[in-house]
Amino acid sequence: MNSSSSSSKLSDFITNPDITNLMAQGTINSGTLTAGSGSDVGFTGSITATKVWNAVWNDIADFQLLLGELDYGKCYVDTADGAKICSERCQMGVIGIASDTFGYGVGTREDQRQVPIGVCGWVLAYLDKEYTCGTPLTNDENGNLTEMTLEEKRDYPERIVALYKKPEYDKSFGPEDNKIEVKGRHWVKIK
Repeated sequence: MNSSSSSSKLSDFITNPDITNLMAQGTINSGTLTAGSGSDVGFTGSITATKVWNAVWNDIADFQLLLGELDYGKCYVDTADGAKICSERCQMGVIGIASDTFGYGVGTREDQRQVPIGVCGWVLAYLDKEYTCGTPLTNDENGNLTEMTLEEKRDYPERIVALYKKPEYDKSFGPEDNKIEVKGRHWVKIK
């Protein structure tokens, strides 16, 4: 918000005239903004937005044109014709991991040629095996993640795709009305 107040107190934010102005302009539809306990802020009403940051399920994804097959949890490389599954180890131009933790968490695209590529955050990904938490990972020739060699970390640090976290032990993940199949994937933090 464009606060005219020099204070950063939550009470000043809630009573700030800029909130009222935004509501009058239709940016925020009428509703009630309230302070909860601690730093929680609640809004009763509806908000219309063209972009909402940090309101995704686990990760932030960028929709890219798909070239070839879509396989959630695989690493994709960028080409002039679209994103395709990586085909060589520690490949240059990797743009991220195809993410269904994003795509199904906030909706899907009607155009199936668009693939949500997780560019940061937590993603379920295919790995060649389980690693120690924090292990730097790159892609293998099948689009799966694998541990980087010492030489790869030294020579190509920009090709670290993710850091290993842990396997997902449940068969499905997500809210009851929107579960995805885990299919043996592991949690990784995209770099």
